[in-house]
Amino acid sequence: MLRMLIVDDEPVIVDSMFHLFRESVHLELEIYRAYDAEEAIEYVQTNRIDIVLSDIRMPGMNGIELQKIILEHWPQCKIIFLTGYVDFNYAQQAIRNGGVSDYLLKNEDDDMILQTVERVIGEIEKHSFNEQLIHRRQDELQSALSAAQKEVLLQVVSGHTPAPDILALKFAQFEIPLDPWKPVFLFIGRVDHWAVYEEQDRSVLAYAIQNIIEEHLDSIASSVSFRFDETRFLWMLQPKPHLQEKLLGVSVSGCLEDAQTACRQLLKLPVSFAIGREAEEWQAIEAQFYYLNLLLGQGLNGEEELFIQEQVVKENMPGLDKGTNHITGSRHLRKEISLLEQYLETGNNKDFTEQLQKMMNSDGSRDLVESLEMFHTVSLCLITYANRTGFVHLTASKPDLNKLTQFHAHRSWSDVIAYFIDFAGKLFASRQEDPDHGVQRTVQFIKQYISTRLEQDLTLTTLSALVHHSPTYLSKLFKRAAGVTLFNYITECRMVKAKQLLGETAMKVHEIAAAVGYEATPQFTRIFKKWYGITPQEYREHADALLIAEGNPG
Repeated sequence: MLRMLIVDDEPVIVDSMFHLFRESVHLELEIYRAYDAEEAIEYVQTNRIDIVLSDIRMPGMNGIELQKIILEHWPQCKIIFLTGYVDFNYAQQAIRNGGVSDYLLKNEDDDMILQTVERVIGEIEKHSFNEQLIHRRQDELQSALSAAQKEVLLQVVSGHTPAPDILALKFAQFEIPLDPWKPVFLFIGRVDHWAVYEEQDRSVLAYAIQNIIEEHLDSIASSVSFRFDETRFLWMLQPKPHLQEKLLGVSVSGCLEDAQTACRQLLKLPVSFAIGREAEEWQAIEAQFYYLNLLLGQGLNGEEELFIQEQVVKENMPGLDKGTNHITGSRHLRKEISLLEQYLETGNNKDFTEQLQKMMNSDGSRDLVESLEMFHTVSLCLITYANRTGFVHLTASKPDLNKLTQFHAHRSWSDVIAYFIDFAGKLFASRQEDPDHGVQRTVQFIKQYISTRLEQDLTLTTLSALVHHSPTYLSKLFKRAAGVTLFNYITECRMVKAKQLLGETAMKVHEIAAAVGYEATPQFTRIFKKWYGITPQEYREHADALLIAEGNPG
């Protein structure tokens, strides 16, 4: 959804334009207003603005000066100047200077104003489409190469490592800068949380994290990295010729400390690491990959910026090992977890409970590491499903997430099993109450919120923030689920409430307008008449006449 800012030092012009575009639902614009250039600057410094409709001459800072500041922040922003007859030459000069899409005379009729903005919207969409085509072609080659690298290396860490000569051919084909005849060092990075960043920003940030870390490693190692789930990355590296292999671990740890600080300071993101003890032969890295994942998984209890070194863990807990038997068991566990996921998706509570009990009931042979692995694997399965369906954020009775993520929050293993079964039961119950899962839950929440706040400025930005979605996503989601646009739904609620107040109270029309979210009574009257075919006052008189007739039959 595009955002438009209206700027003029004459409030009547700003407000009339605001209401005009707000009623033009087909444009799908989110509209802001500013009553001077300084207020406009505050908006553009904190919000992406796509179109600015601005007076060309204002006290203090004029439109041309404002134009320069806007384009510094948002170079692609389209500017339409509002001008009087005496400013005609001034407006033409502004257009020649660049960055201005058009000008409008202040006394233009509404249709001309709407047509101009519609044309600018078309230009933005066309430009965006062409840019996307160019970038898409450039990115497709790099993406294809990165995807091929990831596929080859995922096969290796999954235990399907070909002979070194075959691996060498693949490395050459897909530009992987590693030697299959030499040992390889591993570490895993994790974004502890994405803070305020939305989904569309995370891929860019993930790329930035990889760049920061690779810049820190560049002087000591040849490396390749890839993102293997939403928050985790794997790095594989070998020392540069000047660095002894046995010193690589110490050097990597020093580089990652600096990289961790850089990610926090530059990207405002906390990043954790689990670092291997030593380089491993290619045939053995499946075990280390899984083990490092397990070590990092123990940070799900809310700790941030962990720095877990395998060597330190081994020195303090010598009983921990990542032998072949453990990996074989892990493969079996992954198969069992896939069954749990299947039962969750199909709503099969009975089979889910039986499978969970079968997995977690132990004959006493499970050691600490295996118990931790089992706990965090099942926990992650439940968290993923609960988050994806909206259960965690939107359910009325908030679940105890501490117990879901912290192994030591339970008194015994039987308590762990009982808690998981109970939590899953709530998920299944929620599914039965709401077959469409989080979508209907989100829409219902939005409807409830709107119904109790009709007097407020119910912007799409405000509503989307409440349910942790982008404005564009929420707009599409609501229309798909409710069968009506969010704007029309809000208008309908306001009109129904207004009709009720007109018929049941002695409130004045301007008071009712304010009570249902309209600053200007003329705007309220115009929309009410458009909705019901008569003005609010006519409706009230008609309702009063009906009441009198009912009170005096015959």
